[in-house]
Amino acid sequence: MHPATMAITDNFIAIGTQLKIEKPTKGCVVTSCDSIDGPIVKLFNGSVKKLRTKEEARRLYADTEEIIYLGDILLPFSDIVNRNANFMKPGYVEEWWKLNLRQKDAELEKNIDYLNVSFEQAIDLSRKFDIPLHPTHIFYWTQISREEFSGLIRWLKNARISGGKIIFLYNKTEQEKFRIGKRALELLGIEHEVTIENVVLNENNSKALLVNLGIDEQILDKDGFLNEEILKIEDKIIKSELSEELKADNLKEGEKILFIINKLSAIVIKDKAGEFIGARMGRPEKAKLRKLDGSPNILFPVGKEGGRLRSVQAACEGGNVRSAFPLYYCEECKKETIYPVCENCNKECKKLFYCGECNKLSPEVCKEHKRVQTYNTRDLDIKHYFDKAVEKLKFQKSDVPPLIKGVRGTSSAEHNMEHLCKGILRARYNLQVNKDGTIRFDATELPIVSFKPKEIFVSIEKLKEIGYDKDIFGNELIDDNQILELMPHDIILPCSPESTDERADDVFVNVCNFIDSLLVNFYNLEPIYNVKKREDLVGQIGVCMAPHNCAGVICRFIGFSNTLGLFASPYMHAAIRRDCDGDEAAIMLLGDVLLNFSRKFLPGHRGGTQDAPLVLNAKIDAGEVDDQILDFELVREYPIELYHLAEQKKHSSELKIPNVKSFLKEGKNPFVGIGYTHDTDNFNDGVLCSSYKLLETMQDKVNHQMALVEKIRAADTSDTAKLILDKHFLKDLKGNLRKFSMQGFRCVACNEIMRRPPLTGVCQKCGGKIIFTVNEGGIKKYLEPALGLAERYNLSVYMKQNLQIVKENIESIFGKETEKQEALGKWF
Repeated sequence: MHPATMAITDNFIAIGTQLKIEKPTKGCVVTSCDSIDGPIVKLFNGSVKKLRTKEEARRLYADTEEIIYLGDILLPFSDIVNRNANFMKPGYVEEWWKLNLRQKDAELEKNIDYLNVSFEQAIDLSRKFDIPLHPTHIFYWTQISREEFSGLIRWLKNARISGGKIIFLYNKTEQEKFRIGKRALELLGIEHEVTIENVVLNENNSKALLVNLGIDEQILDKDGFLNEEILKIEDKIIKSELSEELKADNLKEGEKILFIINKLSAIVIKDKAGEFIGARMGRPEKAKLRKLDGSPNILFPVGKEGGRLRSVQAACEGGNVRSAFPLYYCEECKKETIYPVCENCNKECKKLFYCGECNKLSPEVCKEHKRVQTYNTRDLDIKHYFDKAVEKLKFQKSDVPPLIKGVRGTSSAEHNMEHLCKGILRARYNLQVNKDGTIRFDATELPIVSFKPKEIFVSIEKLKEIGYDKDIFGNELIDDNQILELMPHDIILPCSPESTDERADDVFVNVCNFIDSLLVNFYNLEPIYNVKKREDLVGQIGVCMAPHNCAGVICRFIGFSNTLGLFASPYMHAAIRRDCDGDEAAIMLLGDVLLNFSRKFLPGHRGGTQDAPLVLNAKIDAGEVDDQILDFELVREYPIELYHLAEQKKHSSELKIPNVKSFLKEGKNPFVGIGYTHDTDNFNDGVLCSSYKLLETMQDKVNHQMALVEKIRAADTSDTAKLILDKHFLKDLKGNLRKFSMQGFRCVACNEIMRRPPLTGVCQKCGGKIIFTVNEGGIKKYLEPALGLAERYNLSVYMKQNLQIVKENIESIFGKETEKQEALGKWF
């Protein structure tokens, strides 16, 4: 998608945002491409502009009355093949035109910048080689009606030429008279400027419009009126409409207009519009540190004694913690402990067994009952273990973080937990632990096959060190703008400057420092990372893994993007069993996985081993990953046959293009020479963080969303409002109201949860204040936005009555809102 398209959506669509699309797949994720067409908008002053940059789109959004066209969307051929779908009809694009020219003169085509062809050059080439006019100089003829076409012709008859430009009359008296012609000009996507009394086309658009209509562009060299020229083409229009060919083809109204245009013009004019695809925003982009409930730094139970924050220090102040702990015995110290290595003498301890029937501990399994466990629930002197951890790390009191957060309790089969030293060190580096002992960074998956050094903020010297010494054309790497092919195990970390969460570079610098501190202070070993700045992360080894999976894939960090998404090879995404339709993956540091992961930390219930790196894949095999990759095309451009078949909406199986499957069958290396079909200057150029994430309240989100929908010509405003209410607000309002009637109660002091409040009105355990677990604000937050939508967009009576019933139910519980006294001046 073009960066300007993202910006003109009020920044709702960003790089990494999921889109739910009508076809060919159920969903996709947005990336940036500035070599496709951007949006065309109508400003409040009536002018129409084609937006070419993100900055221009942002600047003009407030002045935009209507988004006439959102721009192009670029989809891969492999998605259509994989879904066994028919082609969608494409608009006539520059890549297609280039192939038309190549068929006529291959040598000339090599020397032409097909994305930047002047009008004069385009006309000369079309006349010389009998090829269609370049897409830059054609318009959306299939998008106007016969009435609008007639209105445009009538307006042109009254237009004049001045200084090589077409000047349309548009004073106050003429505006209503030529209203239909003006609308045709807008829908055709022709840029024009509205002045006080005129509508002005620039020289290029003036020439292009005349040539499209079959009028010699050289008449612009002399000032005058267009009346005579328009009278000539009116006769041709009438003849075209009466032709048997037009009647026999059974064309739609817009297609008839294009047919007439081709009868008028001496040059072939192709359909610029093609087929349109509906889309809506799914989940926003994501790149953040994963945190369990309570954001624990360590898998160590602090029970209720840890308080609301689950604080290890708070539990220490209480003295003992009651929870399930493992059983070990140190023969050297002659005492029980919770660690497999004694915290006092550092000697290995023996495991003890607890028999619930006998209620006793033993170094052997109970011979009588044989139903034993390696843990029991007891009171633990947590302060002793905490002090020993600080002592082992050789920390002063000032070195200990003020808040170290544990978990309420462990859920693993044997209730194993981490050593407190790890929690102290994680808290020191502001890191949180996952359920398996690792530190995870989650990010939206973004596929990429090539990159430029300038895009990943890494020096050429560093890239050469890690094996990137030649570009995709085999040239020595010497410049920031050269294109390099991404190796299958390499990834680019998300480090957006606009992120509201932690950046991946900051997180992994801290993880490296945490591992080094752990090696030095806890294991008495040498550090292995020695990372001081983010550039030191380049070349480090990590692990990528998808949720609901139990296999990680080894990866290497090679750079940083400004986006909120994980850029990686399609092979990497396929290896972790994802299809990049808005899914997310986790990134871990390999040293952290090897040092801190333990299967014994995983929950003991069914499904507990999912989302855990039980095995690691060190080498991707293209034939042994998700089979969607087999359809992935390995080309540097699409053949002209694709455009011809797509124009006829044929089935995708009729075209055979080199892909991973064919490469494997022929014994070729599918990891080299992947190629790409469309270039972009910088993949970071686009909206980096969706406004959906930046707007604070739901009311703000809805207001901005509906303001955008009102601007988009393709969107049905009332239908959008209905969908928001039906699929989101009503479900949440009813669900939250139901939860309120089933909720429990919580003590603000000790966090004790109770099903019913005591008659005393205070916590029986500590005397603290008792509050609801589901509050009034959480239930009512969508009510006002929902009522506002229903009234503003005049939704159905059924929808309004449904909302009214919900409102009355809420008021029956919480009462009506008190009336607010307002200043008298408001009413004057």
